[in-house]
Amino acid sequence: MIVRSPLQTLVPVCLIAALSLGPVQDSRGQQPDAEPSQPAPTAASAADSAAGSATVDHSGHDHAADSATAPPDTAKETEAILKEFKEMASPELYEEGMAARDAFEDASQQFKDKVLQMRRHYILFVNEFSDDRQTYLTLRNESRELMNQAYRKALDLIDFYPDPVAMRYVVTVLEQRFKHDVYNAETLEGAAKMLDYGIRLRYVALAAARAAMCAGDFPLAESLYKNLQEDEIEDKDKAMMVQFDAIKKQFETEQELLRNDPEELPQVRFKTTRGEIIADLYIHEAPSTVAHFIELVESGFYDGLDFFQVVEGLLALTGDPLGDGSSRPDRFLADEHGRDVVRMPLAGSLVMAKLPGPNNDFIPNTAGTQFAMLFMPLPSVSEQQTVFGRITKGLDVLGALRRVDPHKEKKKGAVVMPPDRILEAEILNRPETLPEVIYADPLAPLQNAPGPVG
Repeated sequence: MIVRSPLQTLVPVCLIAALSLGPVQDSRGQQPDAEPSQPAPTAASAADSAAGSATVDHSGHDHAADSATAPPDTAKETEAILKEFKEMASPELYEEGMAARDAFEDASQQFKDKVLQMRRHYILFVNEFSDDRQTYLTLRNESRELMNQAYRKALDLIDFYPDPVAMRYVVTVLEQRFKHDVYNAETLEGAAKMLDYGIRLRYVALAAARAAMCAGDFPLAESLYKNLQEDEIEDKDKAMMVQFDAIKKQFETEQELLRNDPEELPQVRFKTTRGEIIADLYIHEAPSTVAHFIELVESGFYDGLDFFQVVEGLLALTGDPLGDGSSRPDRFLADEHGRDVVRMPLAGSLVMAKLPGPNNDFIPNTAGTQFAMLFMPLPSVSEQQTVFGRITKGLDVLGALRRVDPHKEKKKGAVVMPPDRILEAEILNRPETLPEVIYADPLAPLQNAPGPVG
């Protein structure tokens, strides 16, 4: 649902100008065909960093904190908006709005302080004044958590009035989430509010459409895609549009299953180099797979393993001791995607990987230790692979994983950063007894098949 501020029409003209400079803009706020030597389009600095600061540099830390400070030329617009808000709102509503502003400013300051601390430590580390890399990683992950908290406070504030700093901050975070495939309910809320305020940036519209598909707001997703031009839509969006009905049906099926889930499912908690990810494990729909997975986690199998393949807009793969996807398990699991009740492959789902077949398919009953975490819904997964869990906390952590393609040719002299990895995995809410694990011999059907005729 798009929440409308009582002062929706008071969005500063300079802010809209800075954020809406033509039919299509790239993530830097410039026209796609602009020459590199051309200056950026003239716009108020109230949104300059919103259009360009939500990037991640080579060290891996973000710059969203830079957009949480009001440039001088937004002060007059802010003052005028506050004056208008005070005149229009009841005393109670005005007081609530001021409390929301204070909460956003406090959260923003905490975020900026943490980022400054992180940057100082990074400078010491890269210049060899410190060898404590773990502290930097911890500060980086804490910064991301504080960034999300400030984003939440910004969304709460703009429900009262279109504060320029809060709106610039929301747009900045939305750009970062768009780049990192973080399409949860809060991404949808922020993108929808910006569109409702008249902000017309391509990545805001696409973030809203993708988040709507992931969060189940299919009428909004359909409307947004219909209003985007052909050259504004990426291949992943076209794929979702083609599979729109299948995704919608699977989402509705999953919602019904979620309503019938017990209060406490077994869970897995991954401590990664980017933070924590927690996922429910669907022990009733995939009992053998979940039991096998729990045994692996409890043996320490996943501790220290890389996310060896992380494909933008698709999935993150892990679970291979060799670190490149080439290992084979000692024993293969029987498939469970053909059971009467199965879970759906939606954003955040955990899916067992299998050996590839000769026809762009998978060899039956070849799951073992490797599994994927999905960035987006993938309807075709349900036809051949077992969905055995879904992330309930840490989608932003999943999105922050460094993109890795082991099959991509490396450029000569290019610096290759190490992949992120699982530091430790542990099981929460473990049942006293586990279901029986059903193993399979994927070669058995071939061995038992009749010989050629004639």
